[in-house]
Amino acid sequence: MAPTLVEHVVADAGAFLKRAPLQEIGANIYTLRDVVDEIRDKETRRSLAVLPYQLHFREPHPEHVRHVTEFSKKTGDYPSLSATDIRVLALTYQLQLEHEGAEHLREEPLLQVNIQSTPRHPETPVNVPGFHFPSKKATEASNTQTHDHKDGESFNSFQFWREPVAPLDNDLLASLGPEEESHDGRSEAADGEHFNSFQFWREPTPIISDELLALLDEGGASRSDPSAEDRSDDEDKENEPEEEEPDGGGWITPSNIRQVKMESADWTAPADVTVGCLTTDFAMQNVLIQMGLHVLSVGGMVIRQARNYILRCHACFRTTSSMAKVFCPHCGNRTMKKVAVTLNDDGTTKMHFSRNPKVLNSRGLRHSLPLPQGGKHGDNPHLVEDQRFPQQRLSRKARQKTDVFDPDYVAGSSPFSQNDVYSRAANLQIRDGQCGGGRRRANPNAARKKFVKKK
Repeated sequence: MAPTLVEHVVADAGAFLKRAPLQEIGANIYTLRDVVDEIRDKETRRSLAVLPYQLHFREPHPEHVRHVTEFSKKTGDYPSLSATDIRVLALTYQLQLEHEGAEHLREEPLLQVNIQSTPRHPETPVNVPGFHFPSKKATEASNTQTHDHKDGESFNSFQFWREPVAPLDNDLLASLGPEEESHDGRSEAADGEHFNSFQFWREPTPIISDELLALLDEGGASRSDPSAEDRSDDEDKENEPEEEEPDGGGWITPSNIRQVKMESADWTAPADVTVGCLTTDFAMQNVLIQMGLHVLSVGGMVIRQARNYILRCHACFRTTSSMAKVFCPHCGNRTMKKVAVTLNDDGTTKMHFSRNPKVLNSRGLRHSLPLPQGGKHGDNPHLVEDQRFPQQRLSRKARQKTDVFDPDYVAGSSPFSQNDVYSRAANLQIRDGQCGGGRRRANPNAARKKFVKKK
């Protein structure tokens, strides 16, 4: 069993899903109730019932949640974090303040500077689709070349635009062709008439001379030397596995697979780490690294470097640093995408786009809009930023029935409860579609499957 590395470990849902041996990583394991409630896997929930360690449940302070939320907005990871993720980060930040203090923690994210060796003007167009910008050296070299054409030759567009091919002389072909040794020791080059393209492009085959054969014969004779046999016997004895090895001589068996995983894992941390967060979410790891907190991982799932993100509209190509925006502030479309950025040495920002074509995939978005619904419980798609939605206030009769100051008030059946599952709004799923202006991939015109019990 490996020694304890971290004194206080905050575990995310990924730690339980990956079956991380938390008792071998930290002494005190902390998590949230919401993290355990997020796990729906039967095997994982069964393993949570019989944990070999004690799991401590704690809740972060509201001021720490507010601090982590503002910090994630500055790094650009706020849209990728859920409410539970922010609370896990806030709990890690709270434990860090309680046990080590805030001396090495950052209040602002670091700016990623990308140093370029050649200075470039900020307005220089680079990688413009449909245009080719040749380098200056290539242009000068192409201008110095002159193409001489005979008057009698017919004009050929392919020969005019392509680069001229250097003529192959007989001497060059003779040097590139395979050499054939004659009986009297003279090498004769292959004739130009019997030129073979395979022999021209392939690598020349090494020629085994008589001297090399003689050396090989001497090496074979030396194998019969008794001293060499003694040395080989000694080497064989050294390479033989010892009989005292109980683990099968380096083989991975069910008995030592846990130890092999522990040795090959990348979650090992220095001995002076007191508080760490074990997560596999890359957005959470980015915020932890930017804040100066320690990150633990399972199976080497750790980001290599921290990044800063902005939102870029792929309709009007405008950018904004406000990560809470859903619609473009310039054109008003719901076409904002998260892009990683770095800062150049001349003060300009450089955006790093993804090569994955699925980033701008419009599947599930191209469908006719449903008819607008009126009334108090109308569920309409969020199309513009200043769109009006019904306030869904309680009626006068409902306000008379619901008295939160009544001593007989039950919070479970109240719309003010945290997990509202009994109210009319929860049964009709009214507030589910109004939690934000995200990308609606559900086609309202698609036929819904009705589960009817077969007779």
